[in-house]
Amino acid sequence: MPENVLFVPECHVDTALTRSLLADRLTFINHQHGISKVANVLRQQAESGKARFVVGMVDKDKKFADVKYLRPFAGSSPIAARPGPDCRYSIHQHPEHLTHYLIVMEPACDTWIFETAHAAGLNLTHFDLPTTLPAFIELMKDEDAEDNPRLIRLLRAIKQAQPAAYRELAEFVADVMDQNGRLWREY
Repeated sequence: MPENVLFVPECHVDTALTRSLLADRLTFINHQHGISKVANVLRQQAESGKARFVVGMVDKDKKFADVKYLRPFAGSSPIAARPGPDCRYSIHQHPEHLTHYLIVMEPACDTWIFETAHAAGLNLTHFDLPTTLPAFIELMKDEDAEDNPRLIRLLRAIKQAQPAAYRELAEFVADVMDQNGRLWREY
């Protein structure tokens, strides 16, 4: 188990997804509330000089381009991406701090989970979750989202179903957790 890995999700629903991807290995997660706070943790890790793998997870929203430390990520070509109409994300590597990565959910993690559940063929009513995107998003804004048993069950079902978008993120996370000092490989 690596000691030099840190995942920094932006909000509660991002934290729930990160916990799912890390199989609830909470010691590797530093939840931050807001995109600028994720950027601050990444910047502090870079300034510390530690050779630590740090993976931020943020939503691509209107604030994304305004956060100074995230601009080099945004300006670089993604090392992995899932374009298209559904389940979009991209993974960027910092051009100077090569052990720093940023997962950018587009448009936001709550929508990504909703779309990924549908891609997996899951019926949200079986999890007692809203079946419309606006209602689902509203529920995911709850500060307890990461501990919501309904969301946890849904994420476990998504993990078991292994739709392509989830599987790709899980492979990236597994590679980072098993990096043994090497940089993440491109798919």
